[in-house]
Amino acid sequence: MTDQLSTWQMTYPEKFIAKAVTIPAIVHNENKHQLIANSENLQTTFQYEKVEEGCYLFVVDMTAVSDTKIALFGDRDVEYYCLSYQLIKGDVNKVPMKDNDPMQSRIMSLPRICSFYNNEFDYETWFEKGAGVRAFIFCFTKEWLDKGIDFSAVDQESTFLKVIRKEMEGMAYFSDNFYKDTFDELDQLLTKSQRSPVYPLVVRKLSLTLIADFFSIVADPDSVLNQPPAADEFDGIEKIKAHLDKFFKQGFPGLEILADVGNMTVSTMRRQFLRQMGHSAFDYFRDIQMRYAFAQLQNGTQVKQVAQELSFGSSANFSRIFKKTYKILPAEVKSLKS
Repeated sequence: MTDQLSTWQMTYPEKFIAKAVTIPAIVHNENKHQLIANSENLQTTFQYEKVEEGCYLFVVDMTAVSDTKIALFGDRDVEYYCLSYQLIKGDVNKVPMKDNDPMQSRIMSLPRICSFYNNEFDYETWFEKGAGVRAFIFCFTKEWLDKGIDFSAVDQESTFLKVIRKEMEGMAYFSDNFYKDTFDELDQLLTKSQRSPVYPLVVRKLSLTLIADFFSIVADPDSVLNQPPAADEFDGIEKIKAHLDKFFKQGFPGLEILADVGNMTVSTMRRQFLRQMGHSAFDYFRDIQMRYAFAQLQNGTQVKQVAQELSFGSSANFSRIFKKTYKILPAEVKSLKS
């Protein structure tokens, strides 16, 4: 399975676990459903949960102790598919070994992505020291998937069907809006030290919700996720994000200005921003503002000062939007610091 824990054959979890426990360098904690595979370059933990027959949840945590690289290969002897939701922290570069679509490599290394791939999808991951990946990987068989989706009712040119038919190895998106809240709830559940009596039931509920949400969207031929971006459009959205990241204190610049920054029309910008980011440019801008405001308020900055710094017309308007975002008033934030 591994070559000094730097080369992994990713396979269906039952086979993966059976092989992993035979490797001396891997510690198996059966009570926590964990496999710990630390090396001098990379700290790795696998947590596994059986959702139901034919479907597993695999949570993978990797943190680089030093600059390093790992290779991951799909197991050609076992038919399975993976739906992965991942968070990337720091400089991580994931590169498919069969780069049929150069855009996929660029998307795979974005901070928060969703990907769907089959057992022929191989890739290398380069980590800078201190960087890491936390991935929630749902592994399931074709038989399990057949029970949940009527493929005859789906557009046969849908990208995810091409992955299932192995005309493509995989596909990846950056999109928060169709999974973020459920993902965060599942993440919090799995990181608790003690498991409640209903733990397996809640894991199953949240897991199936994430899986269903993904396939509901990719099976819709009108979904923006089924309209691949051109390379220049991808670059344009990155320029728009950088512009908003830099000038978020000055108020929302307007769609026309952002479209000009990205060198595209307003309609293309709106469509591609939604596709790549999962929400509108304005929602992205507002999220940056609110996260900045929260940090400033926790550090003791007065509400009026934060509102002025973010170019709000009044403290009351700022407070209204802040409460809508965080469910608390700005004046209550400082008390949360303890």
